[in-house]
Amino acid sequence: IAKQIKDFLSPFPSSFLSVFLFKIDVPSKIADKLSVKCWTVRQKLKIIVSWCIKMPIKLSVEHFTLIALQAILLTSLVIIATAKGLPGTQDKLRVCILDGRGSFNKSHKYCPILEETSNIECVIGVDRLDCVRRINKGSAHFGVFSAEDLIAARWAGVEVLVTNEMRFNHAPFEYEIVAVVDNEAGINTPHDLRGSKFCHPGHGLHNHWTDVLANYFESMLVARQCDDDLSLAESRIKASSKFFGPSCKAGPWVPDPIEDRILRPLYCLTSGAGEVAWVRLDDVRSHFGLSGLPAESDPSSFSLLCPDGHLQPINTKYPCVWVAKPWPAIAVKREYSERITELLEQLSHDDLKSWQNALLNLLETYHVDVTPLDISMPIEDYLDRAVGFQGSYSFPSCNPPRSIVYCTTSIIQHAKCSWLQEAASVYGIEPNLQCIRTEHLDRCMDDVKHKVSDVVLVSQDQRIKAEREYFLKPILYEFSSDFEKRYAVVAVVGAKSSINNLEQLKGKTACFPSFEGAAFLSVGETLLNKSLIQPFCKPSTQVENFFSAKSCHSSSRKTGNCEIYKGEEGALRCLTEGHGDVAFIGIETWKAFEEGNLKGTWSKAFKASEYKLLCPFGNTKKIPTCYLHWTAPGHLMIHNSTNLMRRNEIYNSLRDMDRLFGKTFSTKTQTFTLFGPFDKKNDVLFKDATDGLRGSVDILKDRADRSLETTYKKYAHAKCLFGGSFTLQTTSNIVLLGALLFLKLSSKFFLHAS
Repeated sequence: IAKQIKDFLSPFPSSFLSVFLFKIDVPSKIADKLSVKCWTVRQKLKIIVSWCIKMPIKLSVEHFTLIALQAILLTSLVIIATAKGLPGTQDKLRVCILDGRGSFNKSHKYCPILEETSNIECVIGVDRLDCVRRINKGSAHFGVFSAEDLIAARWAGVEVLVTNEMRFNHAPFEYEIVAVVDNEAGINTPHDLRGSKFCHPGHGLHNHWTDVLANYFESMLVARQCDDDLSLAESRIKASSKFFGPSCKAGPWVPDPIEDRILRPLYCLTSGAGEVAWVRLDDVRSHFGLSGLPAESDPSSFSLLCPDGHLQPINTKYPCVWVAKPWPAIAVKREYSERITELLEQLSHDDLKSWQNALLNLLETYHVDVTPLDISMPIEDYLDRAVGFQGSYSFPSCNPPRSIVYCTTSIIQHAKCSWLQEAASVYGIEPNLQCIRTEHLDRCMDDVKHKVSDVVLVSQDQRIKAEREYFLKPILYEFSSDFEKRYAVVAVVGAKSSINNLEQLKGKTACFPSFEGAAFLSVGETLLNKSLIQPFCKPSTQVENFFSAKSCHSSSRKTGNCEIYKGEEGALRCLTEGHGDVAFIGIETWKAFEEGNLKGTWSKAFKASEYKLLCPFGNTKKIPTCYLHWTAPGHLMIHNSTNLMRRNEIYNSLRDMDRLFGKTFSTKTQTFTLFGPFDKKNDVLFKDATDGLRGSVDILKDRADRSLETTYKKYAHAKCLFGGSFTLQTTSNIVLLGALLFLKLSSKFFLHAS
């Protein structure tokens, strides 16, 4: 502000009477410093106008009146105020910005410039749908969104206006998709396609198109099938294979995804292997030499097949398009659309230190042309301009629906699950997700038990209860490559304690976070491996008998001090306050204690340096941490009677969500964040530290030794545990021996009788 005023007033002598209008609020400190007297006026549109007189000067009543009248008259021209280059200073505009990877992580570079030289603030969003929610709530005013984001926003009832498109060429749409046919195939209308050889670019091209657009052609031609014994993907493939003849929907041909996208369908078609290809229009023009590149095939031998049942030559000026994808667009909160539209007209890269350049860099990914629409319009009107795009989301689904019902236990969980449902549907993940909410986790597990829900997430301490009492089984696990973000069990004792190994814990008082939780199972398995307890049919009794009766576990938690020592921090508190000799807790809790980040105020009176870890298995080069066993912090559970087809549907859909919205997303910025904050809350639905969802095979193959997975399975399903020798196999051997003995005795009896 000071620089703007100084630049405008510097040419004038101090004795010169002059009035200057600014679309800014001039603070009195700045005015005094520059020897300027300023008055501020707030207009109906909340435009703050300062008019300033250069001092010193003696003002008569007439002079002051003249200046006041001049200022009032000039206020009407405030939109073209003399402070040229400032975008306006009504209440500040807030742009929602996303930091992508690598060169797309730009907020730290451009946001300070933007905020110092304009009246625009950066709001850093978690993902694009987070920006949609922020605009809907008013904490941000505009941002850049893909066509899929806008579909999700419309489904969620978010009201915004689209003002500009983010283009990188002069085409009206990001891309258009056409059907190309071989002229010798005898295909003149879509009805002639039955039995034809179909060339499809395949799936997995999510930088270019979603499964919704990839399947559009088949969805238009082939009736939906919902076989009870097949997954939705299998049913779709079966229906397409019955409609078309021998077809090609292959995997990648070459590592470059752009080249691969072009090669697959068009070379399939033009090499004679196919008769119809589903392909992007820009790829058609490149392949047939219509975009300045050498032709790969003769365009006169092929035609465009139109949805209305006629053919067009490949080189037609106005090709018939089946479906088009709109450009990414700038969407704004309705009441700010006029201001933001005027603002965007000023953007350029001409001055690298200007707010115009800073904002343009923040909005751009690979786009270079911010193209204004003729008129700002609602989402539905904007998307309707692209032929077929909204219709691609209106094909019928199975009845009854095959949705995956995910059970949540809080309002914030349900909200995130609902947005995940929208995002998954937009990207064509099938079966789609359906979210329900209950009061607590036990109710969720009961719903899965009675098949009201399909999936519930439980912690490492609730796994046994879920399997034993509710007949559930795990399908996927929260997995982190950072070992300290997993649940690894550590044994903590006082630093001055004489206890240096597990043998010395015999008869000592132990503190556990929960009964039959991960720490409890780990201790039992470790004691068994060290031959400190014997295999027995009630392993919990063996563990309890090894430690003092005063230990906090099992029924003891219901009485006395143990009630306040439940949970991770409770077990550690049990040790620090002198009620136990050893605490078995997760490594993340121990690290938080070391760093002073525990939530409980009790922890402030203790230091981690006063305690040490026992290392029953020693340190290893692979994992330089003393731990007993490890497991995932979250376990996604389904009913244990779920058939293989349904299990595969659930597994594949959840893995697809992980692939699209997890931490390995392939787009410039993320549509939705599966593992990360949601509405400024952490660990909603999944732990933020989760890297991805993994199956049991991946868990068992991990480089870290001593996974608890086999222990869970033995403990939940075997009458006799722990692990070593006395398990189900031992039980079956005893039964076999008993049977042999019975037969032997029986034979003697019959011989004696005879």
